[in-house]
Amino acid sequence: HNSRPRSVRSQVNFTHYSDQCMQSAADLVNTFGHPSGTEYMGTAELAKDFLVDHGFSEVDEVRESDLAELHRVRGRLEAVFYAPDEAEAARLLNDLLREYDVRPHLTAHDGHWHFHYASEDATLGRRVATDVVMGLAALIADYGFDRFGICAADNCGDVFVDMSRNKSRRYCNDVCSSRTNVAAHRRRTRAGTGS
Repeated sequence: HNSRPRSVRSQVNFTHYSDQCMQSAADLVNTFGHPSGTEYMGTAELAKDFLVDHGFSEVDEVRESDLAELHRVRGRLEAVFYAPDEAEAARLLNDLLREYDVRPHLTAHDGHWHFHYASEDATLGRRVATDVVMGLAALIADYGFDRFGICAADNCGDVFVDMSRNKSRRYCNDVCSSRTNVAAHRRRTRAGTGS
């Protein structure tokens, strides 16, 4: 008998904003290469590009302190994706929710009502960190831990959010999928020819 809580769709829909935050959380984790250790977001300018590309609002200036905040939360989010089970992932997320003092409130700064999760006077880095943490909390509440993916390709390890209908996604992107399929095909061909 499995006594862990069953994941069901929550009755609260945080709108498309949480969907954006879920994907942004995975992409933020991947700004530090796996397993290469390559830093893809090493400057405030690169961080600004990332935030603008991911639809975050009011990204006028990214300070070094914002960059440091994004690097800090990135490592903590990676631990959530790599957690051994759902209970540990939830514990890590609860720690982050407490640490960032998440306070959902409605805002219409862009003409549409949606949630923000940090206080109005929060720094950009803290606001983004709070949003992506809340995105992953909504993901585990709405869809369960099996939607947190780690790329199955050799020498990758990037993370992803699996929103496929049957939870069948195995790779972070098409490049890793194709590379793995080509390698498997070559192995089968070599085995078939005995070479």
